[in-house]
Amino acid sequence: MRVIDVSEHNGAINWEAVKAAGIQGVIIRCGYGMDMTSQDDKQWSRNVSECERLGIPYGVYLYSYADNADKARSEAQHVLRLIKGRKLSFPVYYDLEQAGIEGAAVANAKIFGDLIEKAGYWCGVYYNKDWHNRVIKGQLDRFTLWGAGYGTNNGQVRCRKNTNRDLGKTCGSIPV
Repeated sequence: MRVIDVSEHNGAINWEAVKAAGIQGVIIRCGYGMDMTSQDDKQWSRNVSECERLGIPYGVYLYSYADNADKARSEAQHVLRLIKGRKLSFPVYYDLEQAGIEGAAVANAKIFGDLIEKAGYWCGVYYNKDWHNRVIKGQLDRFTLWGAGYGTNNGQVRCRKNTNRDLGKTCGSIPV
């Protein structure tokens, strides 16, 4: 399955071209940090609207800066505010890679995930190989795991299924 991840850093994406290229799904950054409109991804609204218009399945991610439980709860509320009423095909991913939050990351991911799942959405976590080995250490296996291997596989990532849901395929990144 060909799935890409996008954010405001990709600029104004030509979504017709993405669909024509055979992309089967998108993970869209909805924002970063706590629940403040200033931290919504600047292309969120356009990206999600275009995916819905063109029938491209999507999920979302939020880049975390949370270094405590209150901030993790605010980050969950941030996502829930933006996805309210939307029909996601893929998980809500919690992006854990910000230096300085390692000590709180596992506990915060559990808080975030509990709130996302309580609201009826499917939650996953995203992190790189270093975080997998050094920080996460198997403690978040209840979630769908999306792990990047930068520099080792041309942007390809593995989406590991959890016991409740199954992406079951390889997710990848391509330039958009």
